[in-house]
Amino acid sequence: MQANQAMDEQSYRQAVINYEKISQMGIDHPDLYYNLGNAYYRMGIYGQAVWAYEKGLQFTPRDPDLNFNLDLTNTRVRDRIEVPETFFLLEFYRSIKNMFTIKDAIFLGALFLVISALLFGLEKMKWLRIPFSSRIIGSFIVLSVLVHGITLDKYLALSEVHEGIVVFREVEAFSAPFRREDAVLFRIHEGVKLEIKQKQSEWIEIVLLDGKKGWIQSKSVREL
Repeated sequence: MQANQAMDEQSYRQAVINYEKISQMGIDHPDLYYNLGNAYYRMGIYGQAVWAYEKGLQFTPRDPDLNFNLDLTNTRVRDRIEVPETFFLLEFYRSIKNMFTIKDAIFLGALFLVISALLFGLEKMKWLRIPFSSRIIGSFIVLSVLVHGITLDKYLALSEVHEGIVVFREVEAFSAPFRREDAVLFRIHEGVKLEIKQKQSEWIEIVLLDGKKGWIQSKSVREL
């Protein structure tokens, strides 16, 4: 594979070109984005590297290499955006939800449901004789319901929440979709992850993790 060969030869620019061509062909694979992120990182283009690692994590959110490299690259991001503290149970729920893809959650929900149905059938036929069998069956049913709830939540989030990564060195955020010096609200730098609320011509309204809002030019962000 030419892209991998270019990486081995430390021709990172050529590797990026080749990996991007593969991505544009509609081929999505975590290894592709892992290698693309590594090539961008070696070139010092940290915004694109963050985007590539984040893209790979959409397919394998528990991948240790992608997570490690993303954390490493984020140390190169200039902005340190403090996320407002939330209720610890909500934070725990978010961490659990982010561990799985929709396919993972659907599989787990179905698995728990099948196990509970199987145990229920065995109990009714008197083939299952263990203490607290009803509670065990009930626990699997509850787990199935919870996992299906997480699945629905993830589906709605993917449908309604659009995120992106800043890939320009520095970006000015304005109070409205036009460029004017007295309308600058704040500045952000490459590698920052943000939510895209709406689009208007060549502008997008964005929200940062700390709640700051503003309008920036759409070309400065690569959507996930």
